[in-house]
Amino acid sequence: MIKEIFEVLLFLSSFFTSLWIILQIFYYRISYDNYYIGNSSSFNNEMRKKKIDIIVAIRNENEKTIKELVDNLSNLDYEHYRVIVVSDDTEDNFKKIIDAIGKIPENFIIVRREKNYGRKAGALNFALTLSNADLVVFLDAEARVERDFLNKVSQLEYDAMAFRLKIRNPITPIQKIYAITNEFVMNSLFKARQKLGLLIFANGSALAIKRDILLKVGKWKENRVTEDLELGIRLALNSIRVNYIDNIIVYTLAPYDIVDLYNQIKRWAYGSAELLIYSLNLFKLGIKGIEGFIYVQQWGIYPLYLLMIILILSFQFLLNINYIYIVISLLPIVVTNGFYIALVNPKGDYRSGLVTIMASLIGYLEGVFKIRFEWKVTPKSYVQKEEEITSIKILGLVLGVFAYINSIFSNTLASFLLILISMALLLV
Repeated sequence: MIKEIFEVLLFLSSFFTSLWIILQIFYYRISYDNYYIGNSSSFNNEMRKKKIDIIVAIRNENEKTIKELVDNLSNLDYEHYRVIVVSDDTEDNFKKIIDAIGKIPENFIIVRREKNYGRKAGALNFALTLSNADLVVFLDAEARVERDFLNKVSQLEYDAMAFRLKIRNPITPIQKIYAITNEFVMNSLFKARQKLGLLIFANGSALAIKRDILLKVGKWKENRVTEDLELGIRLALNSIRVNYIDNIIVYTLAPYDIVDLYNQIKRWAYGSAELLIYSLNLFKLGIKGIEGFIYVQQWGIYPLYLLMIILILSFQFLLNINYIYIVISLLPIVVTNGFYIALVNPKGDYRSGLVTIMASLIGYLEGVFKIRFEWKVTPKSYVQKEEEITSIKILGLVLGVFAYINSIFSNTLASFLLILISMALLLV
């Protein structure tokens, strides 16, 4: 009976993982149809009178990054705006930031919270208490925008808006791969899904929303790892549409190396798992809600097949599942990933893809089992690191042990495949 259950789970995992990849490929093709997503090139001066606050929450950021942020946001071609920066830094770090900024522009409010409750969402909610704007824009510390950014934003009358993220100055191989992947994601999961009328879940580093709407739905949910994803679900459940605006760009940074990439993907996966039960409420919205649920849980769907393969191979000495079933289940994965690679055409070694899928798997499982999460800020400048991804190395060693156990029971093929996976993980 257990054997049959694992066989069914194997094919189900293959189906769902392949389905999400196929959907992304379909969305990507749709994104290249003639379709304009944006605002008029002419400006309405009345709309320019809209009061806008830009809110940025910071913690453990380099003072140079914040100085560059202030310089960028102080030169916007818009009259009725303020910038509210809320710091959860220590007193010493905050003093370094203030000293680096020098003279603070009159339309800037830069404050430090005494108590860092609620994580990032807590800082954002604190900033909302200082805001009296019609519209609030949320950016990250590394975000940079063009001078006419608020002019464009002010022309739009949507309740909530997501903007295009673009990687600036990619230098390292990981950043260059990430930049290519980011373009695919913006086209497939935002531009195409906007065209199809599907639910848009904004990234918190490129979001604008009417202040009264945000207050009405209960502000940001505190102590969530992915507070922006949670807000996106809540907005959808309250029938508030987030519109994606393709021609308003927020320039951001990519992870510099494998370790940074792992930490970022793991954080997203953890947050996705944390919202698993809550996101089931999206089913109330019908087909669009079901698709929205798949989007929210994508970080658990990506590694689902890999998880089943690892479990089956590890316990093959007990399960004795027919290898023909494994090959048949693998075919959709190979085909769909082949199409994905042909479309995205990422250039780099195998490690970036392997680290992404392993970070998804480990982060999602940690989120499901509510293992304590340690927040790590993505570095804003390149620093050579000796750090290794311990959890991947440990998993590699564990699979090596299972390879040995299978060899004892003469499951040679399972043992061989586990050794290959183990070596790949240990060499990351």
